[in-house]
Amino acid sequence: MEFDRAGFDRDVGLRLQRARKERGITQEELAKRLGLPRPSYANIESGRQRIPLDVIWRAAVVLAVSMTSLVPEPLSRRRDAALSNTLAFGTASVPTESLGFMPWRNPSEDSAT
Repeated sequence: MEFDRAGFDRDVGLRLQRARKERGITQEELAKRLGLPRPSYANIESGRQRIPLDVIWRAAVVLAVSMTSLVPEPLSRRRDAALSNTLAFGTASVPTESLGFMPWRNPSEDSAT
């Protein structure tokens, strides 16, 4: 399975930045609440630093969002419009192996393509 680590890190960083700004929290404040130095947190937001799962979890708690809103959705192997989250969409035939990541889309947008 191919994985775009740099793209994943950038996407998570952008999602964190958007959630933080929507709540009017500074990088300094969020970094402190996460137990990180501000420069490390700034590197995470810019995609220059990997983000550990526990930091995503703590950020989700502090920002009052779900963890899934902070990570991109996997693309299916076939790269068709189907999403790989079989529990949410009730399609058992959807492949679960990922080649990369995409921003979240509504299932209704996928069915239109």
